[in-house]
Amino acid sequence: MPGARRVGASGKTLYTCSARGPCVRFLPLRRGVSNVCRRANSRPFAEMSIAISSSSSRTRTIYWLSAALLFAFLLAGLFDRDPWKADEPYSVGMVLNFFRGHDLIVPHVAADPFVEKPPVMYWTGAIFARLTAGVLPVFDGAQLAVLAWLVVAALCVGRLAQRLYGSQYGSQNGHDTETFQWLAPMLMVGSFGAIENIHKLTADVPQLAGAALALAALARLARAQNSARLWGWLFGTGAGIAFLSKGLLVPGVLGLTALAVLAVPAYRTRRYGAALAWAVLAALPWLIVWPVLFWHASEPLFVEWFWDNNFGRFFGFVHLGGERKSYWNDLTSLVGLTFPAGWLALGALIAQLRDGGVRRFASARPELAMLWLYVVLFVLTLVVSSAIRDIYMLSLFPAIAVLGAGVRLPAWLEKAWSGVALVLMSVLGLLLWVRWGLQLSGNGHVAAGPIGKWLPLDYVLPFSPGLVLAAVGIAALWGTAIVWRRQLGALVFGFAGLLFVWGTLSTLLLPWVNEARSYRTPFAALHAALARNAPLAAGACVGSFNVGESERAMLDYFIDLRPVQLPDLAQASRCGALLVLDKAGARVDAPHGWREIWQGGRAGDTNERFRAFVAPGAGR
Repeated sequence: MPGARRVGASGKTLYTCSARGPCVRFLPLRRGVSNVCRRANSRPFAEMSIAISSSSSRTRTIYWLSAALLFAFLLAGLFDRDPWKADEPYSVGMVLNFFRGHDLIVPHVAADPFVEKPPVMYWTGAIFARLTAGVLPVFDGAQLAVLAWLVVAALCVGRLAQRLYGSQYGSQNGHDTETFQWLAPMLMVGSFGAIENIHKLTADVPQLAGAALALAALARLARAQNSARLWGWLFGTGAGIAFLSKGLLVPGVLGLTALAVLAVPAYRTRRYGAALAWAVLAALPWLIVWPVLFWHASEPLFVEWFWDNNFGRFFGFVHLGGERKSYWNDLTSLVGLTFPAGWLALGALIAQLRDGGVRRFASARPELAMLWLYVVLFVLTLVVSSAIRDIYMLSLFPAIAVLGAGVRLPAWLEKAWSGVALVLMSVLGLLLWVRWGLQLSGNGHVAAGPIGKWLPLDYVLPFSPGLVLAAVGIAALWGTAIVWRRQLGALVFGFAGLLFVWGTLSTLLLPWVNEARSYRTPFAALHAALARNAPLAAGACVGSFNVGESERAMLDYFIDLRPVQLPDLAQASRCGALLVLDKAGARVDAPHGWREIWQGGRAGDTNERFRAFVAPGAGR
């Protein structure tokens, strides 16, 4: 071949290299080498599956562009907002109590113990809030802990995927190896069930990080060259973090996976047994220290946490919310919320099983077999549990993201995915810019459609230079991704489009969404109403009835009010003021003679309505 330096073959894979250009790899063909070389010079690029060993400059560009896309996605929606239901308000309440140093062992919301979950998220949130106290509000400081846990999860998942596929992905799927290590974290955080949940201050985020660390370590234990002590220790640490984040469910699934994986030949070794021993040692501090201190602080509260919130919620003999509606609803949630990671993982599994069956798959790729065992056990655990919510699936995403990252898209699907992402995400992002302009100019009712069901159309967006600049930066990343879309590949490019939509929503329209979901505005009005009543000016007792932990946490956070929970309205006389929460179709009858001084709720919320009263004769 004219000008060629080398023509080589590795198995059935053929390469052609020239002194003037990069190496080009061809998928296996049935014709001879000379015919392959002729096709290299005669066929257009679109007709061949190729991978180009890019120059170092191009490789660095793709690498850092991918990193920027992922990091921007993690940041979008984390800061410059208030806590949102569900889960965030009471989480912030516990962070606030740890931040103040009231009780470092027993979590509290406002003035009351709240022992639904272990404290690692709230401890780390309080630490970051304390470190940034002079710069950031408590909630924004605590959100740095969320970001830190997400970075841990992303690094674990990315490194595991690179270990499993890095040596072959560039040659098989048409991407640079350096680009690929970002794909698995993108699938983990960019699947439908993770997009909003990973940005919220909840116990599920460190649990996600613990699961990712444990799975990455367990995968390394399939290979004899990896240290049993180090990776066993990290497996136990990951399981311990998951336990101290949310309790027994994920550590239990990890433990079952560690035992079930003995069915895979690569794990049936003495070395693996030693690694499990190290894992137990590493997990013990996480499993023992805080529970013992908790037991010593309050035995009844410990029993409530350990028995009611772990076993009772799972088996259904206590009802704490999140009860199953129907198995059909669970199935549709599983299928829909795991897109695209779960769908890609299933496609990769089908392709792998076609190549050699289950036994060959387990023997040749023990790490992938282990991840599938975790997925199956996790899903079965959710199926038999009496309580299930969408956020419970979050710790499933590290496994299915790594499994999905190994998929090889057909050429037609690669092209279609990129094309749909280009058109759909561009249109959605531009529509969000148009909506921003309408809300900014006070024309929120124009072309609103059903938006008014969730967001207040009368709200006029303030102009925020910082948020606009952030939105412009996200749009610039999307534009850059469009230019480099062939080098990025369809999946990474699709994630870039998701960033454009989510990032624009989480910057330009963030104040609007926050107005609808935050308690800041109604509770500021409540505070003003209470202050106008003389007996309450010095902070007298305020009772609450039918007000949940989330609302009480926000009263504490926004207006420094810690109401006294009343079991019934017959005890309203214990305080000089009363706050009740009405739900749609269930209005609370106020005590006789009490005078209403305020009522209100979040903008656009038709389900909740607060009313405040003062005792007979007060404030007149």
